[in-house]
Amino acid sequence: MSDWFLAPESDADDLVGGERSLDEWPHLSVPLRRSELAALYTALTDGPADDPRAPAGLLAVEAEAGLIVTRVPAEAVEVLAELTPRTAAPVMARWSEAIAHDEPDALGEILSELAAFARDSTTAGRPILQLAAY
Repeated sequence: MSDWFLAPESDADDLVGGERSLDEWPHLSVPLRRSELAALYTALTDGPADDPRAPAGLLAVEAEAGLIVTRVPAEAVEVLAELTPRTAAPVMARWSEAIAHDEPDALGEILSELAAFARDSTTAGRPILQLAAY
């Protein structure tokens, strides 16, 4: 489980630090593990799976709480924001196969929510930061 936030990268420490309420940022609870999200990013971009914890993507760490903040890849956000029912079907199929999920249609609702949040990100001109346990 992780959470997506529309927040500038400069807020990453605040997301893991707990000094500010997480309700201060628009957010979406994502019922997926980091590995499932990484597989989605690959399905969206047809590229190699990048580890969002790599130095370029890792924004903040709270070791005591076991939390990290990473940036959702901009290319994945762009593709998500432009998804339509017709273009979502092949993405769901690739994603479902990558995570060995036997019901690709069940992923449709999650993908729809992620796409709507990506559209909000694009409209607001803000990146999506992901807060997750490590």
